[in-house]
Amino acid sequence: MKQRITLFYTILFSIFLFSGCKKEDNYDELSRLADLKIQEAVKLTENLSCNDLKECRIDTLYYTYVPVHPSFEQTYNKLLAEAADLKERAQKVYKGPIIYNTSVAPNYLPPHFGIRCIAGKLKVASARDLELSEINQRLADLLPKLQTFFDDIPCNDPSKWHIATFRKDCEFISILYTDKENFAEFGNMAEQYNHLDNAKRILDKSLNCSEKNEKPAKGVVCENGKPKVTY
Repeated sequence: MKQRITLFYTILFSIFLFSGCKKEDNYDELSRLADLKIQEAVKLTENLSCNDLKECRIDTLYYTYVPVHPSFEQTYNKLLAEAADLKERAQKVYKGPIIYNTSVAPNYLPPHFGIRCIAGKLKVASARDLELSEINQRLADLLPKLQTFFDDIPCNDPSKWHIATFRKDCEFISILYTDKENFAEFGNMAEQYNHLDNAKRILDKSLNCSEKNEKPAKGVVCENGKPKVTY
């Protein structure tokens, strides 16, 4: 009987001992493991054959764009779900000072230009991945769209209009904009234009333009219901 009682308390003590030694969640360790899961997911998207182009989709993954192929999509999604769970657990045990995100656009990613076959591998292309001829064509297509985007909005109050400056080779072009229901469309085109123009200035060695605008816009006035830039 005594042996049974001794065995019972020994087992009970062992249970309390092991439960008391259970490792608590640690913010740094959980964050590290989450990052490893994300890196593992990204690695799946690398070295894809150009033959897989039509079957891939583009995913936005925290800090980058990646091409995702059906052959590994299930594993890819599982890794991201595990990373999200680890990050959530990390936030629950975080005991440091409150972190305030003061960035204008957190997790900002520049515009992409689709999945391309670059150097024999699939890649979600940025403006700098494009050939100069395509960049010039895209700039030529975008500029008139930007210039006429707000043509249907009457100008009754010049204080509601603003000036955005774009470059066309060495020329500075002022484009007027105001609030509009589909303003995001204008913003997306403007963002594409600026990234393409920046890529052009890197690729086109023949451009030797001054960075100074010798005739900057001063303001906006309304004339016959239309906005007009003043210099």
